[in-house]
Amino acid sequence: MNKRFFGLAIIGILAGILIINIIQDARAKNEAKQQMENMLTEADGFDAERIISQGVAKGEIPPDFELETLDGTTIKLSDLSGKKVLLNFWASWCGPCKAEMPHMENFFQKKAEQLNVEVIAVNMTQSEKLGNKREKVEKFKDEYGLTFPILLDIDGDVERQYGIIAIPTTFFIGTNGVIQNKIVGPMDEEMMEKLVKELK
Repeated sequence: MNKRFFGLAIIGILAGILIINIIQDARAKNEAKQQMENMLTEADGFDAERIISQGVAKGEIPPDFELETLDGTTIKLSDLSGKKVLLNFWASWCGPCKAEMPHMENFFQKKAEQLNVEVIAVNMTQSEKLGNKREKVEKFKDEYGLTFPILLDIDGDVERQYGIIAIPTTFFIGTNGVIQNKIVGPMDEEMMEKLVKELK
């Protein structure tokens, strides 16, 4: 009888933990969405269509660039020619970016190799707050346990090339080298998987 009670108690505790995790995940998604909406609506003359259409757009070939990663290697976008690419622009101070990063890491760990997609995240290093910017990005990477390549846009050249206004902004590039989708705002891993599966 005691063993049965003990077993039921453990099942109850595990079920409770699962429910709490589901609630926290849903809450985090809602907070990320709200933060993004707040960030955008605070902008003067906010116009969602204008923000999405600004800069490099769906149907265009993305500008080539070459940036150094946190670990000191160099990645050139054109070297990924013929591959599917998820290209994300972010900064460590950005609330919606913070909400999105765990989803991107989960996607990278669980689905990227299976779906044959390269995940690269361009940190808008020039916009990082005062102090040692590289150290701030490194700390963020460690805090969130990120393992995908993080590129440093130290001078803001790539950010300007792509006409980034709001972050996170993510480009989904097909094997033909054309941008097939552009998302402004945070995504979860299910959305990333869906959009990558649509890439040709």
